[in-house]
Amino acid sequence: MFKHLIIIIVLLITSTVSAQSDFAVGLNGSINFPTGQFANFNTGGGGDIHFLYLLGNSTILSFAVGYNNFSLDVDRFNEKAKELGINAKFDVDSKFSIIPILLGAKWYFLQSKKQNIYLMLEAGIYNYKFTFKGMANLINPGGNGVPIELPEFDEKGTKTLLRISVGYVYFLGKHWFVDASVSYIVLTNAFAVNEPVNPEDPDAIYGVVGTLNYISALAGINYRF
Repeated sequence: MFKHLIIIIVLLITSTVSAQSDFAVGLNGSINFPTGQFANFNTGGGGDIHFLYLLGNSTILSFAVGYNNFSLDVDRFNEKAKELGINAKFDVDSKFSIIPILLGAKWYFLQSKKQNIYLMLEAGIYNYKFTFKGMANLINPGGNGVPIELPEFDEKGTKTLLRISVGYVYFLGKHWFVDASVSYIVLTNAFAVNEPVNPEDPDAIYGVVGTLNYISALAGINYRF
């Protein structure tokens, strides 16, 4: 049903594009840098398809659907365990992916037909999938390892998010323009994995729910009808 809703919205928007001169459609690619508690994950990648509608000369409404994915930084995870005095090596695999659906507005600041800078605010929902599985190899004083299987997680859900962006637009002609931006994304009630914190219980790895943040660098191409 979720996938069908996206398809219906896209078809409704694209069906009106041919009759409007103030519509644009575009594609972005992104590199995503987790921060804070989310820094346990590696730099991720993704992108989005978006639809724009011009209101006046400086305000643009937007609708975007994207996909972003991240994987756990196992080396950092093990370094953190070592810092905390946990005598174990973790062999784990964890992935976190989201499909954000965003509505927002963009404001241009320059009165130029060739280039512009902008501020953009968007809010919406994201559909997420979180997985975690693996082993903890406990190191005994004698040097022998004792493998322990960690709890496995496979979580899915839908939550809300906020994206704040600053960007630059360069117009290649009447129809085409390129866009580059930097965004700060806030994921509410996101499901992720905690860091190992208890030297007496190194297999106490569990899913935690909290606010996760990441910074995204985006670039793409757009076509105005």
